[in-house]
Amino acid sequence: MADFTLRQLECFVAVVEERSITAAARRLHLTPGAVSVALRDLEDALGVQLAVRRRGEGATITPTGELAYARARATLADAGTLRDLVRSDGLSGPLRIGCFTTISPWMIPAIVAHFDREHPQVDLQFVEGPTSVLSARMRAGELDTVLTYANHLGTGVTAHQITPARLQVVVAPDHPLAELEEIPLRRLENERAILLGIEPAISHVESILRQAGLLPTIAWRSTAVETIRSMVARGLGYTILMGRPYGDHTYDGLPLVYRRISDDVAPNSVVLAVPERMQPSAMLTHLIAFCQGEFADERHFL
Repeated sequence: MADFTLRQLECFVAVVEERSITAAARRLHLTPGAVSVALRDLEDALGVQLAVRRRGEGATITPTGELAYARARATLADAGTLRDLVRSDGLSGPLRIGCFTTISPWMIPAIVAHFDREHPQVDLQFVEGPTSVLSARMRAGELDTVLTYANHLGTGVTAHQITPARLQVVVAPDHPLAELEEIPLRRLENERAILLGIEPAISHVESILRQAGLLPTIAWRSTAVETIRSMVARGLGYTILMGRPYGDHTYDGLPLVYRRISDDVAPNSVVLAVPERMQPSAMLTHLIAFCQGEFADERHFL
């Protein structure tokens, strides 16, 4: 089969819809001769007759031509979509973001609002969950990127840093440790802990405590950060978290105190992860740049 062109398909579709080479030429701002040649060349390329031309009687579409018409229209529509995509600098189409559960409240609303306002042609959807699950979905092609902490990631990904992050101890204002500007981990000895019950946060926090010589007294676990914060605010124990909301208050209005850990804790950061060796699309490049600008203020994570 010889090659054919979009222009030939366009002429063919116009002839089918106008039932006349002359009318099709008028619609496409071409001469009837140019349309007739394009139709003949398309027939030669496909090896079939698409229309019967009779002088003064217009064009009669053959059964094969009627069958080819639907596919020709679909091909032209696809080409139009591709053209629009290129002209919009690639900021169009589906964008699927995975986000680690505890980061989502800080970042996802701002990201969605930005794309909804500035690039409504982007169909942005997000999924929240553990990093391991989200990373597996990204490797399977179900997600374009994962927003998470750097120390959650395994191999096979490239991480684009968004903002530094550091664990902090959280206590109620009347807790004795609230008087300290920085808290040594050894001061948590014999204190009740209320810890996040999501991996790899479980292993990460408990590993840091063990390295400091502590065997934490874990009174409760929760997969919901706000549940933990509310329990801490009621004086039920301390917690160790990354991420600090505006106002340092719980859902029910109780205050909290965040304190840096004075021990040497390994650095961490919030990152956008993409599959290794994958060239980020225009949408991902824009997303990375937006996040790096929008979340440059480190107050939430340090």
